[in-house]
Amino acid sequence: MNTLLSALGKGLAERWLQLLALPGALFTAVAAAASVLGHRHALDWRLLTGAAERLAAGYERRPVSALLLAVALLLAGAAVGLLARGLGALVERVWLLSGPRWLVGWLVGRRRDRWTAENRAATLGTAAERAAHAGARNAVALTEPARPTWIGDRLRGVGVRVRGQYGLDFAFAWPRLWLLLPEPCRADLIAAREALTGAAVRGGWGLLYLCLGVRWWPAALAGVALLVYARRLGRDAAGTLADLAESAVDLHAAELARALGEEPPAGRVPPRLGRRLSERFRKGA
Repeated sequence: MNTLLSALGKGLAERWLQLLALPGALFTAVAAAASVLGHRHALDWRLLTGAAERLAAGYERRPVSALLLAVALLLAGAAVGLLARGLGALVERVWLLSGPRWLVGWLVGRRRDRWTAENRAATLGTAAERAAHAGARNAVALTEPARPTWIGDRLRGVGVRVRGQYGLDFAFAWPRLWLLLPEPCRADLIAAREALTGAAVRGGWGLLYLCLGVRWWPAALAGVALLVYARRLGRDAAGTLADLAESAVDLHAAELARALGEEPPAGRVPPRLGRRLSERFRKGA
């Protein structure tokens, strides 16, 4: 038991340092540099070096005070890290936003117009032209857009496509299907979901650096870069998560039907059977 607790404590400490304390300590250090430099002397490294040397000289003969300062820096970093994770949850909610209509309606409309135009063009012209327009349509969304962001539509599209192919209500069928998935499949899905969360947390850090840009403009550039990078990672993670979830339904929907006493014809779930199963899952809801 002692060995287990020791290993668990070591793992938690490593994750605490990696996810919260070290990135937060870096932000705290950048914030301290920003307070010294400001906009007027934003790139004056001599001024920053001089301030750092004076700080080090002040703690040179006070090792205990220096240790307390280091601990305070780590604690402050952990607090900032928690704030970044909270902002990351906000970023993720923005990525998955579905309303209100007065706020996001024009964005949804723009995406839907692009999708409709490419979808219409995909039925005209030569085979190569149709394929090109189909690719452009799918780059907007795999189903008719109903969300203001690509990430939101990509994840929503899983339920739309599953309902269209199998008649299954994805929101109600997924918890039952999850219990039947093999462990490697679950691990891949969990990793993809964690990757999406991690991308959103990077967006949270981007917001923090963007706010720091009010005091020191280079921090704003770092914030913009982090937000762009987070969006790229978020799109990749959402695409992977959607592909894995849809593939899990494709491969295991028949197994779910058998577990409920149904025998899918030819090993596949037809829409009529899927709708009947969904009614059982919903239980009148």
